[in-house]
Amino acid sequence: MIAIRLSFKILATFLICSGFVVYFFSLYWRLIMSISKIQNTVRKNAGRVAALGNWPSYIPAESLVSRVPGSGSEGPGFDAGIACALDLIPRDKQKLSATLHAAYTAGAVEQVRTESEDMDPDSETVWWLAASSVCLEGAVDQEGFLWQLHSFGFLASDPEARLRAARDELEVMQSTFETKTHGFPHGVVDGCIQGAYLAGFQFGTIYMEKYQLYFIGTYLPSLGLEDFEWSDEVDSEGETLSGPVHGSRQFVKCRDRQEFLAAVGVVKRHLAD
Repeated sequence: MIAIRLSFKILATFLICSGFVVYFFSLYWRLIMSISKIQNTVRKNAGRVAALGNWPSYIPAESLVSRVPGSGSEGPGFDAGIACALDLIPRDKQKLSATLHAAYTAGAVEQVRTESEDMDPDSETVWWLAASSVCLEGAVDQEGFLWQLHSFGFLASDPEARLRAARDELEVMQSTFETKTHGFPHGVVDGCIQGAYLAGFQFGTIYMEKYQLYFIGTYLPSLGLEDFEWSDEVDSEGETLSGPVHGSRQFVKCRDRQEFLAAVGVVKRHLAD
């Protein structure tokens, strides 16, 4: 009798474990299929989003696809650009998000500032901020990406929740920099330059520890650094440590604090004219 009971326990355990294994692989297969479908949809719509946002040539439309993590890998994850490609943001509300995915322009910054004064849950600014609130610092895996997607799906379906998320995100963005240290906007957190723009400043700066470089950015046509004498020092891969990033007049890097402060001095005089 004891042997029979043990046999039943063994059989029950086997069936439970087998059922779990079947469920696990079924869930894993659905996950793979979902990600594959998402990647295909993003790939199909990436060109449309890039054209809508008038992306600069050095940002290829295909870069949007790389945000979706592949099998066994990680990617930057969900953002407002992905939301546009998947049509999670209504088509007639996508232009601002498509633009800001690649560059902060004077028109886009002014639109965010204006629409933030009296937030409408259906405004382009609220849609963009709500999508940005789901972004995570660092890379995400497939499960993390699907969690982001689910989170934004909820915000897309609930105007009040979307509005709350947008307000919270704007507050976070505008708190990522400080002005006491240097007398101008400076931070060490990704997004602090953009936060300075939205808070009303013409330019912002950041020190990025992982590169050990300073960066200066503006949404205006130029920082006024076209004639600035940059260091010709290069890194181990032959990349310059100073000067315009991708030839930009609006975004530059500085190899050390001395060069950084000298460049900022020129920027301040230029923007004051």
